[in-house]
Parts: sequence; structure tokens; C-alpha cells
Amino acid sequence: MVFIAALAGCVATTPVIEEPDNRYNVGHRLLTPESGGGAAGAIQAYTLAASETFRMPEPVQSSPPVMPADYVRQTLPPTTLCVRVIVAADGGVERVEPLLEHANCVAGRELEHASLLQASIAAATQWTFRPAAICHFSPGSEPIAQGDCTGAVRVEDVPVTLLYAFTFEVVKGEARVRSQGGLR
Repeated sequence: MVFIAALAGCVATTPVIEEPDNRYNVGHRLLTPESGGGAAGAIQAYTLAASETFRMPEPVQSSPPVMPADYVRQTLPPTTLCVRVIVAADGGVERVEPLLEHANCVAGRELEHASLLQASIAAATQWTFRPAAICHFSPGSEPIAQGDCTGAVRVEDVPVTLLYAFTFEVVKGEARVRSQGGLR
């Protein structure tokens, strides 16, 4: 079975966060990789045996970006900027890079959004996760459910690459923070 970390085949939801007094609206969501066939920096798939399952990383701390203090625009239509988050095997963020090649992320190429892209990178750099893992089961034994390591003879924490999109919006100088969806 071939598996790509961001295409786990399962859905884990994250709570919706509402902060009505925040001036800006910043939603974030996990993206699925686009098929690009061998592009530099492409996400490599884990290959799993029938007696293995993949456990997605779970966010422990994933605060949304903070709008830069010097951001002066009174209006901004929904603008999506993206980052590639490289999560180490221990669940810490190893590094965060701008993601500009994804079809949903072209606004990151525009100079006017550089401070928002930097805010996205700064926020994601502080995140922590319960590590992703490959759960190994005895021959003839299977996981209870996709991503469930209960009963595994060995749980191997593994690094993963996650693609996140942040949508910024400013309406009449005010907005709210909302989170869109969950992990897919």
C-alpha cells in the first residue's frame, strides 16, 4: 500500500476557534499535495505493508498567525498563503518554508503579501505535534482502524511534511479568527 502523509485517507477534525474581538480573519487548513511527478522537493510516499498503518500527526499547539502590527490595509479580500511544515519524528517543527508552487497558493508570490507570508511562517514554526508514526503489527494481525496503533508490536515515529494554507481577510478594518475544516 502506498501512502502519502497528507493523504492519510482518514479525517481528523480540529475545533473551530472564534475570537470576536480579533481585528483580522485568519483561517487555516491542511492541503493535499498536487501530483507533480518528480518535482524538486516533492513529498515522498511511505510504503506500508499489510500489517502496518500510518498514524497522522496530531496538533498539540497550532496557534494561527498574528497579523503584523504594522499591517495598515482596512480591507483585504480572502487571500490564501501557504507553507510547507516539516515535522520531525519527535513531533517538533524542523522547519517551515513558503509553498508557492501549489495552485491554491499563488498569492504568496506577490510582494504585497510578504508580511502575511512571514506571519504564517512565524506561527507554524512554533507549532508542536504528537508525532506521525508507522504502526507495525504482528504477521496476521491488523489494526483496529486506519491510524490506530492499539495492539501494535512496534510504533515507529516518523518525519512528515504537511502543507498548510492560511486565508487572511480584513473587512472594514475588523474581522474574526475562524478555523476552516480539519486535517484531511
